[in-house]
Amino acid sequence: MRISFIGLGKLGLCSAACFAAKGHSVIGVDSNPAVLETLRARRSPIEENGLEDLLARAWDNLSCEEDAADAVSRTDVTMIIVPTPSLEDGSFATGYVETVLRQIAPVLTVKRGFHVVDVVSTVMPGACEQTFIPLLERLTGKTRGRDFGFVYNPEFIALGSVIRDFLHPDIVLIGATDERSGNIVREVYASTVESEPRYAMMSLINAEIAKLSLNCFVTMKISFANELAALCEKIPGADVDAVSDALGADSRVGRKYLKGGLGFGGPCFPRDNLAFQAAGRIFGYKPLLSPQVVAVNRAVPERIFAHILSSIPANAPVALLGLSYKRDTHIVEESQAVMLAEKLLSEGFTVRLYDPRALEAVRKRLGESAVYCSSPYEAAEGAACIALLADDPEFAAFDWPRFERAAMPGALLFDAWRVLRGRDIGNFTYLPLGMGIR
Repeated sequence: MRISFIGLGKLGLCSAACFAAKGHSVIGVDSNPAVLETLRARRSPIEENGLEDLLARAWDNLSCEEDAADAVSRTDVTMIIVPTPSLEDGSFATGYVETVLRQIAPVLTVKRGFHVVDVVSTVMPGACEQTFIPLLERLTGKTRGRDFGFVYNPEFIALGSVIRDFLHPDIVLIGATDERSGNIVREVYASTVESEPRYAMMSLINAEIAKLSLNCFVTMKISFANELAALCEKIPGADVDAVSDALGADSRVGRKYLKGGLGFGGPCFPRDNLAFQAAGRIFGYKPLLSPQVVAVNRAVPERIFAHILSSIPANAPVALLGLSYKRDTHIVEESQAVMLAEKLLSEGFTVRLYDPRALEAVRKRLGESAVYCSSPYEAAEGAACIALLADDPEFAAFDWPRFERAAMPGALLFDAWRVLRGRDIGNFTYLPLGMGIR
């Protein structure tokens, strides 16, 4: 299949490369000259696990340009994955998508044959039927479903594992104006993915709702696990891992995302909850559950701060290890580890920071108010508290006697994800999140 991909950001480039590596002819389009220049030099402009190797297999089928109309003229399917920023009320702006539609409308007007326009960007319920399709029909003089196809096909992928998630999806969600368009997009994915997902074919409005609601359901599980952890901390002998493992064994619940620790962050989960609430206001319903999911999530950094505050001297040095919103990525957007750093700094603590990938991103956010360290051992020097904030099993391989020598005697070792439980960590005062101390 010949596919044009408009928007080569963190998700767009990885998706385009997946299609190209599987043999599809892909034209990538981006408005940023620096991105195009880097790609034309056969280098990746973004950091994502596995992307360099994937691009090495994709280059023969992947070309890049800045002319969206020309790319559409030479392809059969156009996938649009441009930003849809959050507005003040929590809803998503659609200006970038509309700009793309205006750019490609002239070529769709004169193009022969059936072309499928596929919006991948996350949008509000109603955007396709109320905004995008009327715009294209007015500008082209053509009719959706007859002269061109229109599909809403959002992806369920996470930064740090974009390529793995794209190639091994549980579900491929396809909202379409007509059966022909939906089947074309289904065939493209079926020839690319390496798993056997469910192809959920539905109307545009149901696909728009499904995208938001799936992400909101996942965050509900995360917040439930964190509220469970908070309860377990108050009950002597309670263990959030033992309880959540039992809950997850029930097929009605499942184990994924059911582990008390830090709350959800990143560029999608927080804003999708706010968008879900905004959709309720737009259509005349006041959501009751989603606001509480957000409230529980926002309380997690405050709860961790209270643990640290009650356990170490005022204004003592604190080492925070693991700063991105999730492991295996450099992204710090809505990172609760960074929120904790900001809270500690505002209360007068000296904060020493280490992360193997996200340190420069944190520096851009916090400036020179914190101490940035080149190794975890440097971060621990003189610390009254070492806080492990990433769900990273590599913490267990650290040289803990070296940490003990570097930190204050009897320093607090705070373990947000309990990666060190059951291990010999010397004379640290060990405090795992989600466990009731007897």
